[in-house]
Amino acid sequence: MSLCDPTTPRTPFGSHLCCRDRQDRCSRRSCVTMVLPQWHGFIDSVLRVMSDGQVRRNAEIRAVVADGMKLSDEDMAEVMSSGEARWVNRINWAVFDSMKAGLLVREARGQYRISDEGRRCTFDAVPITYRTLMEYESYREYQKKSRLPKVPPTVSANATEAQTSAVAESDPSEALEQSAAQLNQVVIDEIYRNLLELAPEAFERLIPFVIKALGYGTDREDNLRPTQRSGDKGIDGIVWQDALGFDRVYLQAKRYSAGNNVGSPEVQAFSGALGQFRATKGIFITTSTFTSGARAVARDTAHYTLILIDGQRLASLMFEYGVGVQVDRTVVVKKLDQDFFDGF
Repeated sequence: MSLCDPTTPRTPFGSHLCCRDRQDRCSRRSCVTMVLPQWHGFIDSVLRVMSDGQVRRNAEIRAVVADGMKLSDEDMAEVMSSGEARWVNRINWAVFDSMKAGLLVREARGQYRISDEGRRCTFDAVPITYRTLMEYESYREYQKKSRLPKVPPTVSANATEAQTSAVAESDPSEALEQSAAQLNQVVIDEIYRNLLELAPEAFERLIPFVIKALGYGTDREDNLRPTQRSGDKGIDGIVWQDALGFDRVYLQAKRYSAGNNVGSPEVQAFSGALGQFRATKGIFITTSTFTSGARAVARDTAHYTLILIDGQRLASLMFEYGVGVQVDRTVVVKKLDQDFFDGF
């Protein structure tokens, strides 16, 4: 990016015409080459790319933005400790946070289109900053949930006290933990979103594997067995707890959209099926959540244990037990060995 005479015409990506070629030196003394923008510095370009209303994948957005902003070879060669290109990481965050603020809409896995609000922002031609995103309730809720906002290093003195104190009061260890918590919450949100996109049959097939990862099940050949569609009495799967099959966990899985909550009649029906099978353990899992009446049915069950797991808890459990995720990087943090020095 460049800082230029504000009267110089701009390209569609916001850079001045005199600086379109990053390889040539600008003849204007006011043009100063800057370092790679922070993640929020890419938001304007992302929205301009998406302003035509087309649905694009993340990789396509990154490529067009990088080309339009004329990122230099040096910019694109910079890598993070994880090995990922820094510009890729920052544009990914710009896309994701724009979606959280409601400026982009996620159409499918990794595919986005601009929202009416995002299009309005491009027409207003007012630069989008971190503080701009914080004006949206959905983004504030996202930041509150992830505990530590990505406060840019150039944040002004007018930033909210909560944002400033979150950074100022954290020692390096706390900052590392909070940053990890934010990244983890992003992954959990993505797991949940993918669960909602599964077909009901696929969701039912997934659930036994999640239960197995939690430690319920054996290596029997027929473990993780889904039940037949007819005559299953509402049971969607069975997990054997011992090699001989004396003890088993019965599963009910409902892939419902958010807001379509599971009520007491459905939980009562599942409870009745457990009674007919003389079961001792049952797990009812849904991508939505349970009404208070449904939770009361599970709580008041006397002859067997009935556990209810809603979508958010399911996503958290999958993250915790490594289902559908992989390790991105490992950070080694060392501390002083005081005993070593005390020995001299």
